[in-house]
Amino acid sequence: MDNKDRKDKKRFQRTGQLGLLAGAWALFLILFLAKPAVVFSEAENRYLQEKPAFTWNALKSGVYGEELEKWFSDQLPYRDSLVQGKTLLSRALGRTENQGIYLGKNSYLLEAFQEYDPEIFQENLESVGQFLEAMEEKGMEGHLLLAPTAGEVLPHYLPAFAPELDQEQLLSQAQVQVPGTILVEDALKSHSQEYVYYRTDHHWTSLGAYYAYEAFREQTGREALPQEAYEEEILSRNFYGTSYSRAGSYDISPDSIMAMYLPGIEGDGLAVDYGDGKLYHSIYDRSFLKKRDQYRVFLKGNYPLVKIHTGVENGKKLLLVKDSYANTFVQFLLTDYQEIQMVDLRHFKASLAEYAAEQDFTEVLVLYQVKKFAQERILF
Repeated sequence: MDNKDRKDKKRFQRTGQLGLLAGAWALFLILFLAKPAVVFSEAENRYLQEKPAFTWNALKSGVYGEELEKWFSDQLPYRDSLVQGKTLLSRALGRTENQGIYLGKNSYLLEAFQEYDPEIFQENLESVGQFLEAMEEKGMEGHLLLAPTAGEVLPHYLPAFAPELDQEQLLSQAQVQVPGTILVEDALKSHSQEYVYYRTDHHWTSLGAYYAYEAFREQTGREALPQEAYEEEILSRNFYGTSYSRAGSYDISPDSIMAMYLPGIEGDGLAVDYGDGKLYHSIYDRSFLKKRDQYRVFLKGNYPLVKIHTGVENGKKLLLVKDSYANTFVQFLLTDYQEIQMVDLRHFKASLAEYAAEQDFTEVLVLYQVKKFAQERILF
């Protein structure tokens, strides 16, 4: 075979390869364009990016390109399988983290907490400290409770050499700067062999929330009812949480969700107001057990303002400023207060200090996960 024949053969091979590649891209585009748009990902528990509307301003600013890239990524055919494949490949290569989630031992998926912004953490401590001080001047008892993450309480489930932040320093700093800070880390660690955090979600379980409540009562000079006093009801045995959704590790068995309540606490004496013009007689909305986000069985999720009239006649009125960690915690507060009002500052648009002064609360509890408190600016 002379040089001309060899060149013709290579040119033919390259043409064939390009043709195959072009055909594969054409097939991919046909599948992509023909596939109906997916609005919500059940596996990832989130709404997917919609196709962005084109404008010249959006193109010039770069926003259109960013949203188009997100849309393309979110609408990939067989996306869930690709995400799971990426996770399996990561595991095969010895990687122990995916999308900010540690692929831990015993099928635990633990939210990573590797760094924080000291300036934001300090600002939040100063802000909440000033708020609680102002409330105490008006006769209210004030407390701050920062919940540690599962990685801090369950280090035996972390991958070897995981670069996890030592949260004890943050919690100690909060205790020094904010009088009335409640520390629950030791109480949770003393039960670290129990089911105190979900495996597939970043929240503590009802049992973990109970141990935190027990520490809260003890550190405020009060006594908690024993665990045996509560009815324990398994609400779900097929719960997959946010860590499962983010990690893309879809071969893990589900969690169970348990409610803990005192017999007779629910019913006509209990009235929960979400601001929708209706009153509900339970803090559990079991309709969410048939939906993807089953954690919303506790108080329907997060609302700007939720008012709970417990039916207990003791004159005590609690303002609970919170994130989603408090939703499980509330089930233990129902017999301690006549009224509980829950405020989520992500959605609450009024002045918190002015509102609190108008409502004649007797006590204020600020309850946040420590990671969120250290990374996101919260203005009290």
